[in-house]
Amino acid sequence: MAEDIRKLLLAAFDVEHREHVAAIRGALGSATPDWNDVFRRAHSLKGASRAVDLPAVEAVAHRLETLFAS
Repeated sequence: MAEDIRKLLLAAFDVEHREHVAAIRGALGSATPDWNDVFRRAHSLKGASRAVDLPAVEAVAHRLETLFAS
């Protein structure tokens, strides 16, 4: 049963992380990026990766969050 829950969490993470990464990439390519949104998405990505126990992704998201902190 725990494995079923993990699979569901990873599937949800897969969708969520793709959305956040696409939005961050889009903002970075924009002439007027919304830095607050970039920060929020990096923060959300960090939390989501922690929830599914992906420490490497969490570390990268944390670095992004630090870069975009205002």
